[in-house]
Amino acid sequence: MSTPITVPTPRERCYRAVKREEVDMVPLSIWIESPEPFRGFSSALGVNDVERLLRRLRIDYRGFLPNISWLGIRLVSSREGWFTDSGGKRLYRDVFGVVYGFSSDGRTSMHVEHPLELMEVREYEFPELREEDVGEVEKLRRSFEDYCVVGYALQPFETACALFGYSRIFRLMLLEPWKVEFVLDKLFSIAERQAALLAEAGVDQVYSGDDVGTQTTMMISPELWRRFLKPRYGKLARAIHKHGAFFHFHSDGWIEPIIQDLIEIGVDVLEPLQPEAMDIASVKRLYGDRLSFEGGIGVQRLPRMSPSEVVAEVKRALEVMGPTGYTLRPSHTILPGTPLENIIALYDAANKYRRVNVSSSAGFP
Repeated sequence: MSTPITVPTPRERCYRAVKREEVDMVPLSIWIESPEPFRGFSSALGVNDVERLLRRLRIDYRGFLPNISWLGIRLVSSREGWFTDSGGKRLYRDVFGVVYGFSSDGRTSMHVEHPLELMEVREYEFPELREEDVGEVEKLRRSFEDYCVVGYALQPFETACALFGYSRIFRLMLLEPWKVEFVLDKLFSIAERQAALLAEAGVDQVYSGDDVGTQTTMMISPELWRRFLKPRYGKLARAIHKHGAFFHFHSDGWIEPIIQDLIEIGVDVLEPLQPEAMDIASVKRLYGDRLSFEGGIGVQRLPRMSPSEVVAEVKRALEVMGPTGYTLRPSHTILPGTPLENIIALYDAANKYRRVNVSSSAGFP
C-alpha cells in the first residue's frame, strides 16, 4: 500500500521557507496599489473582493498586505483628522500629529508639517496603543488558520523622520543625538509592545523595519545606522522571537552594507529585495544560508515589460532565489498604469513554475 502524500498548508509552506527547509513550492504573496490596478486586476479575473482575489491567485499570506488588507494594533490620539488650512487646502493630520498634503489626484502625499520642528522632544505626547485590537487579530488568526498571517508593527525610524523632518533629524544625529535617541526609544517601545501583542495573538510574522535605502546608496551611513538603529532593532527582534513569531524586516532600496547586521540581530525575512537597486542573485549567494527573502520582482520595470519578459523575470527570480528561503512577490506595490496583462502574466507564471515537487493542488483551502 502506498503512503498518502501529505501536502503542506500555506502556513506550513511559509514556515519551512523562512527556516530554509525543504518546500513543495515557493510561497507567493502580493502587494498592489488600490483602487488601481487592484480593481481592474480583480475585474479581469472575475472576482469582486480581496479574499476571492487571494484565493484565485493562491496567495499563501493573509493579514498585512499593503493597500488591500491591514492587520495590526492601531494607535490613538486626539490629534488625528482632516482639516482645511487658511488657504482652503484639505490636509490630514495623522495620529502622531504629522500633517500631510495630497496631489490633485490623491495618489501621492507629502509631509507639510513636522511636530518636532515646533516643540521640544520632552514636551511631545506620544500616542497610545488601542489594545482592544488584539481581539481582531485573534479573530483573523482563527479565520485563516491554514495561512501565514502577517501583522504590522510601527516603523520607528520612518516615524521619527516624519516627526522631525528628514533634514532636521539627519542634523540632530550629528549635533544633538540625544534628541533622536529619546524619540527612537519611545517609538521602538511602541513597536515592541505591538509586536508582543501580535505574536501573542498568533501571527506568524511581525512586519517592521524602515526604509533606509535609495536606488544607489543609503540615506544614512552604515555607521549611523549601527549606532542609532541596530541595537534597537535587536531588542525588537528579541521581543518578536520571545513570543514565537518571525521578524519580517522591510527596507526599500540599496542596503547591502547592513545585511550582515540584520542577520546578527535576528532578522528572519528581508524584503522587498528590489532588483533595480540590488543584485538579488548576489544577495542570495552571500546571505541565503542565514537569511530568507521576499520580493525580487521589480515593480519599476514591470509596467514597461512585455508579458513574455514578465514570465522570464519570474522564472529567473525562482531560479536564483529559490527553491527555499524565498517568497516570490513584487518588490513593492504594483503601480497604477501597469498593464493588466503583465500582472496576470506574473501570477500565472508564478503558479506555473513555483512548484518544487509536483503534487496535487491540495493544501490550498
